[in-house]
Amino acid sequence: MTKTAQQPHSATRPEDRPSVFISYCREDKEHVNRLIADLTAAGFDCWIDTSSIKGGEEWVMAIADGIINSDALIPVVTTQSLCHKWVKREIVFAEKFKKPIIPWVLEDVAKQKESFLVTDYQWVTLFDRDYPLALSRLLESLPSKKQPLANDGDARRRRELVYLERLGLEELIATERYTPLAGASEQKLQPVEMRSVFELMTFGRDREAQPERRRFENAVEEILKLRRAVLLGEPGGGKTTTIWKLASELVAAALNDLQAPIPLLIRLGRWTDAEQPLAEFIASQLGELGQHLDVLLREQRAALLLDGLNEMPASQHKAKYAEVQQFIRQHPKLLAVVSCRELDYTIDLEFDRITITPLDPIRIREFAGRYLGETEGENLFWRLAGGDSKNHFERFMAEFGNNLAEPERVFWIEPQIRDDISRWYWYWWNDWLQLREKPSSLMVLARNPYMLLMLTSVYAEENELPENRGELFRLFVEQLLKRERLNRPEEEQAVLAAEHLELIEKLASVAYEMQIRRTSDQTGDALTVLEKAEASKLLSERQLYLAGSASILSIGEQVRFTHQLLQEYFAAKFMDGEIRAGRLHAAEIWKPENWWERTNWEEAAILLAGLYSDDCSPVIEWIAEANPEVAAQCATRSGASLAEATKERLRAKWIPRMTNLKTDPEPKARAAVGRALAIAGWDNRKGVGVVELNGVLLPDIDWVRIPEGEFQYGNANDGWAAKPQKLRLPEFWISRFPITYAQFQTFVDDPEGFNDPRWFEGLAASEEERQMLEQSFKFANHPRDTVNWYQAMAFCLWLSWRLNSVSSPRVSKGFAPDDQALPHGRATDTGGNQWEVRLPTEFEWEKAARGTDGRLYPYKGEYDPKKSNVRDTGIRQTSAVGIFPNGASPYDVEEMSGNVWEWCLTDYNAPKLDVGEEDLQMTSRVLRGGSWFLNLDFARAVYRFSNLPANRRNSIGFRVVCCRLPSS
Repeated sequence: MTKTAQQPHSATRPEDRPSVFISYCREDKEHVNRLIADLTAAGFDCWIDTSSIKGGEEWVMAIADGIINSDALIPVVTTQSLCHKWVKREIVFAEKFKKPIIPWVLEDVAKQKESFLVTDYQWVTLFDRDYPLALSRLLESLPSKKQPLANDGDARRRRELVYLERLGLEELIATERYTPLAGASEQKLQPVEMRSVFELMTFGRDREAQPERRRFENAVEEILKLRRAVLLGEPGGGKTTTIWKLASELVAAALNDLQAPIPLLIRLGRWTDAEQPLAEFIASQLGELGQHLDVLLREQRAALLLDGLNEMPASQHKAKYAEVQQFIRQHPKLLAVVSCRELDYTIDLEFDRITITPLDPIRIREFAGRYLGETEGENLFWRLAGGDSKNHFERFMAEFGNNLAEPERVFWIEPQIRDDISRWYWYWWNDWLQLREKPSSLMVLARNPYMLLMLTSVYAEENELPENRGELFRLFVEQLLKRERLNRPEEEQAVLAAEHLELIEKLASVAYEMQIRRTSDQTGDALTVLEKAEASKLLSERQLYLAGSASILSIGEQVRFTHQLLQEYFAAKFMDGEIRAGRLHAAEIWKPENWWERTNWEEAAILLAGLYSDDCSPVIEWIAEANPEVAAQCATRSGASLAEATKERLRAKWIPRMTNLKTDPEPKARAAVGRALAIAGWDNRKGVGVVELNGVLLPDIDWVRIPEGEFQYGNANDGWAAKPQKLRLPEFWISRFPITYAQFQTFVDDPEGFNDPRWFEGLAASEEERQMLEQSFKFANHPRDTVNWYQAMAFCLWLSWRLNSVSSPRVSKGFAPDDQALPHGRATDTGGNQWEVRLPTEFEWEKAARGTDGRLYPYKGEYDPKKSNVRDTGIRQTSAVGIFPNGASPYDVEEMSGNVWEWCLTDYNAPKLDVGEEDLQMTSRVLRGGSWFLNLDFARAVYRFSNLPANRRNSIGFRVVCCRLPSS
């Protein structure tokens, strides 16, 4: 009896007849039919694959069931079949699950390089003997009776085994993407490992507090310990690969242990029906095992692996995110992992977060060497590093190679130069960091695993690399298609090449259709899939076959691209044609009423810009009016050049938009413009960035004069304010904005700055409390967040020293105050006084915020979330300073309500007007101003809050004051 893997017999097995699976390529079909007839006559059931489209979900299920339910695999071996990747996969899958493999060899393939696939098995050769003798040998080699499935038992267990082994086949295909495309060595499709580094963020009860961070390499081991985690990363960063590795570990355990949990690996991108409950959808993805879902959940024998939270339809995100959250809460004892693009993780599942960090150069170098061989791997690595990187490296190693424990790690990875490196080297080091971290460089691009795979495989084929993403994808797709033409007769290769050109155009149409569906509010269609019937309207059966064979499309009941980045590349190609024809406008994608919200077109737009290598101005200007933030990402990440005139034109347009309440009344819009300027590096406003003075980069602070006089401190009607009283303060100057990330970085980067211990003398900071943590919201024009009181104090001491060291009359104005309303460039003012920069006392802070009229907020009137960055504003992170001109204080000091809490010099429990050295050991410090994370109660200018000086959160920053020191 012949069974087709197209219509598999899954768990029901005849008691007496053994069965075999015959793996072959279609060119050998006539011979296979004869073999099937003879094996059937000899008492065997034969499984064959008759799928017209290979590699899709239907093929996976059919092949898995066919091989699982067979007692042996017979690969029909010819020169052609050994080059056929589907035959290779069937052999590897049967081998993994310990099925006997008896190669039926029709041609002498001993010298063929792919013969390693079958050399470990006892061949039955036909090319050197007559057919009856060969058939007799084959029958002797086959099992004479049906072999029981491992742990074969009741129907439910058999369904579990079939499901688990099917996952095993899918895992092989999922990890094969990291196999060298040329198949150079005898690796039997073993993947070339990319050793990713993961960062765990463990949260306590306080979700605003700085989480505990720890790095590791073995994500599977950590997830099994944590039990619940969100896996975050960039597109192509390795989220799905990590999920598959975890699934593989769980599959291995569940195959041998009746009590081990069954991994339920669910692709959320397939959840297309807006009305379908999540439990019903999960059951539908498990085949026959789905009927036992309730029992698995009740018995706590399920592990939830939910892949692609962001891949659900955009219009359904809100409802479905909440349903995922609720479903997980209903099963608190189950292992549960959810993967999501980092920027799309807009719901807090209250899990610890595991972020896949970009590959560092050391790991990139390792992968390139293993993939290409040591020599070619080195050549590729230095091509990725680009420019003068090799000269920098050789100079560094000559200077410090023998003096540092891990010199290469310092050179390629350390963000700050170490104390054991001489100070004169700091200036060179800053130049090197700018080259190393240049956003458009190929090395930065290679930090993404999928991009590195493409770069490596394209380099192996072309011996050269493109400069941008668009060209990289073009060459990679050509290579995937070229693989399908190998080992074909010359005339057939020419026909296939012509078909492939037409296929590329059609795939662009399919991808664009998916992009349109994913952003529509009118449809429930999926983010990354089309129903097969709909895809068939755009692609012929032949084109579906070609795209599936080339691993560009995965085809089952639904059709999807094998990687989301491939979909976005093809969508970009279609967009290019539509834009050139004037049929597509950016405002159709980023609607004017909420343009700042993500639409999932962002990556496609970046790839679109990459199609314009010499100057991507046409794309940038097409996007810029509709969405400055995406335009800035295109300018910096596409790898394409951008004309200087375009940069200046956009800067001139965007900077006024941050404060124009008429054109951009919505704060979220102005915040997005601020991020755009930070991403592009174009924000040169006064008080936001840095200036160079006598060869030293220093904060460009915009000082605001607060005149001497009386003001009202505290409020009688507010339980969280101080007791009201009239106080008098002398004249002082305060920074218009909180200290920005870019400004604080001048302290970190100065060779006589952060690493100089003198700035922490007298402070009770431990070594750990001195260490800087990363900025949570890393935009140059945002306040420096995640900074503790000790570090803010050290910054002030350093800046005071730098201010009073600046003595050249050639230094530009604006650095420190003097008698003429803040020009600078002198160590002393005209009266001979020196200047001190320090944190404000809370009295100074409150006067600068409230003025003299006793208002509750820096602005007049009642609470207004559109006048500051608080929780009700909806920005959900820090924002560029200066985007709330309508929220300024009476003295025109900005950001004094919301954005970040601000450290004050004052002891919370014993506030004094004058703070001396004896007060530096205080145990509590005042925080003022509220933050983006909190609501109106905390945003009042009279509200007093406290924190320990060592604490740091992503909602805490500081600003500074400047005042005259008494002359001696």
